[in-house]
Amino acid sequence: MLTPPYVRSYDHHLGDAGPALVLFGDYEDPDSAAAHRGVMAVRERWEGFTYAWRHLPMAEEHPSANGAALAAECAGVQDAFWALHHVLLARQDSLSVPDLLNYASQIGLDVTTLMQDMMDERHADRIVDNIRSAVDSGARRAPAIFIEGARWEGGWEPDALEGALRAALAG
Repeated sequence: MLTPPYVRSYDHHLGDAGPALVLFGDYEDPDSAAAHRGVMAVRERWEGFTYAWRHLPMAEEHPSANGAALAAECAGVQDAFWALHHVLLARQDSLSVPDLLNYASQIGLDVTTLMQDMMDERHADRIVDNIRSAVDSGARRAPAIFIEGARWEGGWEPDALEGALRAALAG
């Protein structure tokens, strides 16, 4: 169970109304990418909820997940979290540092600043905070979905997610 507020002021999120869906994910995990695609499919047809992504890199299984999460956080400082986020989930098999910098360049980021921020681990505390939030909520693996603070175990098919979100909205 997540504790309120379900979407914190510093969480990367889309939307500002309706029930909150929080997805803990790992950039190298195919199921995390599938869960994200499911959530985005719901957002394409209904924007009546808030979607927040929190990092839960499973570093032992996915050695590039931490670096990818750090790159996404550093991109966020340049107002490009979601732009890089979508690229990282689409290119899960190519997340080396040169790949990350190449993607940053492709979406128009200041690559020198991103690289310096990554080397200094300037935003690593956000990833640690996300992991702590996952552990505190009982999530041990990505993906983990929470709707209005309650763990959702119904998969990530868009119809099921939308039904759960609409039920949460109805109270």
